[in-house]
Parts: sequence; structure tokens; C-alpha cells
Amino acid sequence: MKTTYPPQVYQIALTYLPDVGPVKGRKLASFYPHLSDIFRLAAYSQAATEVLDEAYKTYLICEEDQVEILYFQNSGYPQRLKHLYDSPLVLFKKGPVDLNSHRLVAVVGTRHASDVGKKVTVDLVQAARKDEVVLVSGFARGIDIALHKACVENQVPTIAVLAGGFRHIYPMENGSFVQPILQNGALLSEYAPHIPPTAYHFPVRNRIIAGISDATVIVEAAEKGGALITADYAFNYDRHVFAVPGSLNRPFSIGCNQLIRSNKAMIYTSWEDLMQELNWQKAADRLALHPDLGQKLFTLNESAVLSLLHREGQLSFNDLAYRSEIEQTDLSLILLNLALMGMIQPTNGDGYMLV
Repeated sequence: MKTTYPPQVYQIALTYLPDVGPVKGRKLASFYPHLSDIFRLAAYSQAATEVLDEAYKTYLICEEDQVEILYFQNSGYPQRLKHLYDSPLVLFKKGPVDLNSHRLVAVVGTRHASDVGKKVTVDLVQAARKDEVVLVSGFARGIDIALHKACVENQVPTIAVLAGGFRHIYPMENGSFVQPILQNGALLSEYAPHIPPTAYHFPVRNRIIAGISDATVIVEAAEKGGALITADYAFNYDRHVFAVPGSLNRPFSIGCNQLIRSNKAMIYTSWEDLMQELNWQKAADRLALHPDLGQKLFTLNESAVLSLLHREGQLSFNDLAYRSEIEQTDLSLILLNLALMGMIQPTNGDGYMLV
């Protein structure tokens, strides 16, 4: 065993420790800012050599394959996912797209996609193209790959969340889409490149799809299946969920209709429905009608905040502070004043958007 390793090795090794999951891993990381100290604890000292050696091998594989290692405390880690209790400690990424892009929407559905479901998916991608949205799915057969394929053809960035490492593309017939996706999108996984997918990985993978997205659209779903698992994750994470309604006698509309009936999903009939529900279109329209609003009525810092929200749709407090370079104490007062003026409103969590 080497005596010292790059920081990424300790980050990976934390996920390899026995009986350490996301919750316990975060607690350990908070107690031991220098992760190397964890491997000197009595509880883990016996496993340290094996775990660190394996993590170092993973690190070298990532370097060889040009895979980015994203620790949950890194800025490149998806901020929408970061604060969820069960989010991975480490993610592996290939591709240029920003996982913290201002608009991310997941689109998932059955592996047995109908022609109708595929058309709805293609229409959604074509409608989303003008709104600078990154579309997310799970790279599975059916609706998922229809989404990725349409994104490639329409030059819409897409994130494919895999249930295994990048050296084990599954299903194999979808492998031809990997390089086109990587042109302006990304592959994402919580599993190192050399880890093959297992049956357990697929439902667990769905929490990442739901967690990194502002909203999830279920195009087609049977009474049970992975798409409904993704919808449950999104619902429990307090994200927007949409479902495409279907005929009562279509087996792959049963799941969508159930989501709508149980008030776990809103009806999706067009891309404009989603834009309106998320207030993305409203935000753009408001300042488009008054392009000089910020300059004439607000201070420089207030104008900066309004411009950011106009451009991005919605942002968290931390994102606003980072992008505007306004001190957090000053930003709190600015946000309060703008809210009292009826210009902005809080969203789920600590986010803000234009009214």
C-alpha cells in the first residue's frame, strides 16, 4: 500500500469501506476533513490496505479513460443532488455538459415503447431545443434511448445515467450512441468504469435521474416498472412530476394514468405545459415585456439578481451568491426586498425565481 494518495483516491475509498453508505460516509467526512485519517481508525484499519489499493486502481482507470471523479463536496458535483440524503458520495462523469446547468428535465418510460410514446418523446425534444434545456434519461431500451437518440439528432445536450461503469455499456446495442452523446452531453454513473451493471443497480440508478433534474416526465409506464420508481424518487424529492395520459386499454399507459389519478403527477400534454408549471416561460416573458425594468427601477445588485433569474429560470441562494459575487448578508436583504416588491418568489428548497 502506498503511504499517500491523491485526494480522489481517499474519496473513492470512502465508498469502498464496508458498511459505509451515503449517510454514514457524509458523517465521517464531516468529522474527518482529511479523509486519510478515516483509514487509521481502528474500525477500518484492517480494511485500509485492501480498500485503498482498490481505490487507487480505480483512480488509475479513470485517468486512463479520461473519466472525471466528482466528490460530493466538489463544485462540479450536481448541486440539485448534493443535499439529498441518499445521493452518492462519488460520481463518475464523461462529457462536457455542466451537471449544474440551469434547466434539467428527466424523460423516462417503458422499455417496450410504442410508436406513440416514441413520437411524444421526439416531439418533446424538438420543442425543448429552443429553451436551452438539458434532457436526462437512463440509457435503457425503449423511451430512454428514444430520448437520447432524438437529442443527438436535434443537438440537444443529454445526460445518460448508467447502471454500471462506462466500460460495460448496457444494453450493448445502444453503444453506438455513446460517442454522439459525448459531443455535447455526458455519461454519468455512481459506479467506476470497470464495474459491470447488476440487477440491483438499475432501480437505484433511478434516484440519480430524478435527483439531478428539476422535473421528470413519464412518457409511458406499465403498472410496475423502473419509470414508476423514478417517478416515486422525484415525488419524494419534491420535484415536479409529469405523466403523459393514455388510453385505458393501453397497458403502458396504466402507470401514467395511476400517477395522475393519485396526484403524484401533473398531466403532460405539451412542452408548454411544463414550461408554464415550472415558471420558466413566465420568467422570460416578464422581463421580455420590460427589458429596461432592472436598469430604471433597481439598484445595480438588484438588477444583477433579476438578470440572473431571468436568464437561468431559477437558482439557489448559493448559486446566486457565487454568480453575482454579492456578499451573502447583502444578498439576503436584496432577495427579501425583491420578494416584498413582488418581483421574485422562493421555490422548493432554497431556490428563487421571478414571479
